Formats: sequence, C-alpha cells, structure tokens
Amino acid sequence: MMNHSADYRYSFRMKRILSFALIFLLSTGAFATNGSKRRIILLHPTVSNIENALTLVHDSLIDIPNLEMLGVYYADENYDYSASEKYLAEHHIENYHLEKVEGPLTPDDLFRKNVCTEQFHQLFKSADAILFFGGPDIPPSIYGAKQELLTSVTDPMRHYFEVSFFFHLIGGSQNPDFKPFLEERPDFVIRAFCLGMQTMNVAAGGTLIQDIPQDVYGIHDVEDVLKMSPAMMHRNYHNGFSDNRDIFYGHFHPVHLMKDGYFVAEAGFPETATPYVLSAHHQCAGKIGKNLQIIATSMDGKIVEGLQHEKFRNVIGVQFHPEQDFLYHPDKEFKRTNNESFVPNELLKETNSLAFHKAFWKDFSRKVTERKMQ
Repeated sequence: MMNHSADYRYSFRMKRILSFALIFLLSTGAFATNGSKRRIILLHPTVSNIENALTLVHDSLIDIPNLEMLGVYYADENYDYSASEKYLAEHHIENYHLEKVEGPLTPDDLFRKNVCTEQFHQLFKSADAILFFGGPDIPPSIYGAKQELLTSVTDPMRHYFEVSFFFHLIGGSQNPDFKPFLEERPDFVIRAFCLGMQTMNVAAGGTLIQDIPQDVYGIHDVEDVLKMSPAMMHRNYHNGFSDNRDIFYGHFHPVHLMKDGYFVAEAGFPETATPYVLSAHHQCAGKIGKNLQIIATSMDGKIVEGLQHEKFRNVIGVQFHPEQDFLYHPDKEFKRTNNESFVPNELLKETNSLAFHKAFWKDFSRKVTERKMQ
C-alpha cells in the first residue's frame, strides 16, 4: 500500500478547484429545503483523499442527492490534519467537515468495547456509508504474526483506530459474543480500498501475507520481479528502482471475478470479464476473516482482489483503487518506466475496464441513495 502524497495531486484538479465549493453545494442539494441529507464518512481525510472525493462528486461518479461528507480521523495518528482543515476553509467547502476521535487505544482494546466505542457508534448512527482508504502496512501483531523484514509500519495508531472501528461495524472471530453495529442496520454501505480491504479482513479475524513477491512467489529481488508476467505484479517496481522520481507509483493488471460474488451476482458483470485495475500494494489477504467471501482474485488465483461480507452484503472491500480520480480523465499522462508514458484512462478504455470502474460508483451511489433512512 502507498500513501498518495502531494506529489500526486494533479494540475487538472486545481483548474477546477475554485468551482468546487459552489458545484458541491448545488450537486449535493445543500440548498434544498426538502428531503434528508445522506452522509458518507471518509476515514483518513488527507488533502489528497478529500480532493479525490470532491472530484468524484463533481464528475457525478458519486451521484447522491443531498450529500454530506464527514472526514473522520484519530487524534493520535501521525498525519497532520491541519492541512485538511486549511484546505476546506480556503476553498469554502461547506458540505465536507472533519471530526476527530480521541481516547487511548492499545492492541488489547481493539476487538472489544473500548474508550472509542461510543464515538464509533454515534458516527455509525449518523451516517449512511463509510469509505476506508489506502495507506501503509498494518502492524502484524494485530493479527497475531511476527513482523517480516519487508513490512514497514509507519503509523500504528491509525491502524489501531481503523481496525477497531471496522471490527465494531462487522464483528470478527476474535470476539464472537460481540454484537456488531450492522446488526442494527444490515443495509449499511461500506467500501474499502487496498489497505481498507486488508483492514476489513484483519478486523474480521483474518491475516495478511506480508510481501507478495517473497511469500507467494518466492522472489526476493526487484530484478526478478520485473521479469514476472505483468498480471502477477501488484505495484510498479520500476518506481524506487530508478532515480526518476516521476515514474508512476501504481500498476495495472486484470482481475478474475468470482461467479457467486458481488461483481457477477449483484453488479451484473459477466463472469468472463477481466477488468484491469490499479494496484499499489505489496501485502494481501491471507487467512480470510469471519463471514467474508472472496469475490475477485488475481488471474492466477493466488491473490485476493475482493471481499464481501456474507451477512452484510453492502460491505465490499477491493485490493485496488477505483477511488483515484485521474482514472476517469483522459488528460493525465504518467511515466510507467523511464522511457514509456501512458494515460490510465486510455488504458482502461482499451481493456474495456472503464465501464467496470464507473459501474462500481454507480452501484455505490444507488445503494446509499436507496437504503432506508434512520
């Protein structure tokens, strides 16, 4: 997993940013006098994640009337959210707010009632959906493993917070007697991306494979990884292997959709579809957590690319990144290697994958809009 820093905030966003405030207010019905608002909670509301969400709304990929967004973060995280507060204030974004959760969390507190439980519950009751975003490696101690040499834990407190929150939402094998919040509202909508899906699996009592090349394929060197089939790679290993800092961080590869999973059985994609997706991770789900079902894999079947809760069917995690706004714009070009440039939007069109990504957000918008109000 990778954090998407200021290096990946693109100029095409800034050309439209002055219009975001008015457009967001109009498109989300902030001036409406009738009807109730819908609220989406977004975890880890960095400036980049805020921009992505606003752009998806601006472009009607997220199309939910009367929408309000709430960025939620943990007080003890390493990230400085004052940048997010400044961003929202400077651009006069009225329908996106931030909320801080406070209280000490330890590894012993994550899978039971703790000091944050009441805050978690209030947030859950106030919302219609939650999005969990990407980020760095989860401390293996959370899922009962030793930390391998290639695992890099940079923000353990964020993981304590997000794993515990996800556990409170869906429950897990670590504490079978705990009643998850979604028992109260089974149609509640959750989408989790990359680290988010891994958090979902760990929260439910699953484990992670800590390095795909080493632990799945027995490969220990970057040179040998670059000789692999592109379908077996899950990040761009040219990035960091070259002194060219402009090389794109991610990698595109096809995925296999399971016939009894969300994408085929509910979203209507043919089982034969193999959409290309954006990946930027070196870890993946190992043992699958309680009540979770595999809905997509890598083409060789060795890497889990999607999970769905068997009881709470609106809880979906994917190991890829459909939330990145540049996927939907034909005006952004990247360097795949030192000598090769490409446009992600064109790649998705050429592989018949753009419709897959748009349908993902269309279904999300429909599920949030149609779910029963509290």
